[in-house]
Amino acid sequence: MAKTTSVARRIQANRRLERDGATADDVDRAKGWLGAVFSAYPGIVAERSRVQAQADGFVVTCVFGASDLGRAAALAVDFIAGRVGTRVATDADTARVRCTATQFVRFQQVLYYASELQVGRRPQAKLSDPPLPTLLGRALSAFAHHYDAARGEDRAIPQLGAWANALRVVGPDGIDQRELGRRAVISKRLAEVVVSRLERRGRVSVDAVAVPGKRGKARRVQLTADGTAARNAAAHLVDTVQEDWRQRFGNDDIVRLRDALASVVDRLPVELPHYVTGYGAADSSVTGGDYVAEDPGPPRIPAHGQDWPVVMRKPDSFAADLPLPALLSQVLAAFAIDYERERLGHLQDVSNFLRFVGDEGVPLARAQALGGVSGNGKTAHERHVDVVVEPGSARDEGRRVYLTPKGRRMRDAYPHLVAEIERGWCADHGDAVPAMRSLLATMTEQFGDDLPDLPDYPDTNGWIHRLWFD
Repeated sequence: MAKTTSVARRIQANRRLERDGATADDVDRAKGWLGAVFSAYPGIVAERSRVQAQADGFVVTCVFGASDLGRAAALAVDFIAGRVGTRVATDADTARVRCTATQFVRFQQVLYYASELQVGRRPQAKLSDPPLPTLLGRALSAFAHHYDAARGEDRAIPQLGAWANALRVVGPDGIDQRELGRRAVISKRLAEVVVSRLERRGRVSVDAVAVPGKRGKARRVQLTADGTAARNAAAHLVDTVQEDWRQRFGNDDIVRLRDALASVVDRLPVELPHYVTGYGAADSSVTGGDYVAEDPGPPRIPAHGQDWPVVMRKPDSFAADLPLPALLSQVLAAFAIDYERERLGHLQDVSNFLRFVGDEGVPLARAQALGGVSGNGKTAHERHVDVVVEPGSARDEGRRVYLTPKGRRMRDAYPHLVAEIERGWCADHGDAVPAMRSLLATMTEQFGDDLPDLPDYPDTNGWIHRLWFD
């Protein structure tokens, strides 16, 4: 696993830097790191790039190569300079960034964040067959598609994600909003968004209730009559689609698939969502990063954000009776957690976007369709400096999007890393993994007949945004 500073430490350091400004030690560390960053940034000519101290601050000189990598590096330097609040003077293949001490430190930090030093490495590899998470993701996406097709225009029946990650866990007596997040295994911040939107949709009511022996009031979530009908209708529709799949793919194969999935789920140390979802409405990671470090255990508790609930799996809980989408979701989420612990990107982002961007870049429209990149500097991949976008107006169709070195490392590591994790799973879970692969591969071939454009990883956040009107 790549060793980098934890999210918690980075946040604390950045807050101190913004509050107090750069110290002499901060500047010395930044100077010491900058040469290594230049060397780890393909497209920047390290031997000709340097930093010079001046009376009123610093000038960072970056010289770029003539290739697509040089073009991408120049765009990154310009973007980072704007992000830290300074300007760039460009002359042929050279950019000069004039900055204060604090801006210099921040410039070095963000350039480091975009470089190859930020992430690990895996050997070059090629995939001869679709990787296991792709097979899982396409199966879950296909189930959601068939579910939506069955409900048709009847918006009285909620989306699969809204049922699985919210309505399903609200009993007849209601539930504390914090407990809803734990029952559904979604983050506190996501539970707040989902409950708010379900309340506006009229499916839940929320009341402030006094808690004996505690200060303040708790938010009690109660299903409305419409919410109860929606929850029951969704559960019935899931059963209907499961029965359809038994007819479509054969009862014996579905039983074998369920058995293989359940055997993996039963061995997971923590509960995972019944419809794979992100940490927040704009964060596709399963657990929200590493603000809380991983506990190697046993049992192993994954690294997670402050708001992600750690819900230990009970010894007497068995996955055999779970709906098929819940089994698919939990196995896929478990794979994503193992992938993301290696600090080589979020599995959804690499699967659906980064691995389709070559060194020559892609048109902005393509990057927007695959990864939600808008070119305004505010979307997730731009803020995390996975990509850089050519300047221009929103109407300029000729703008291109390039990967940073960090983005290219994530892209290039994907084939080896997914195969590495699958080999580890075979050792841990035995015959369940090859059985799962074989059955899902056969199903995927049949999906291609009527669902040729299934994503390699489900849209984990789309259901959240659609709660406004669905």
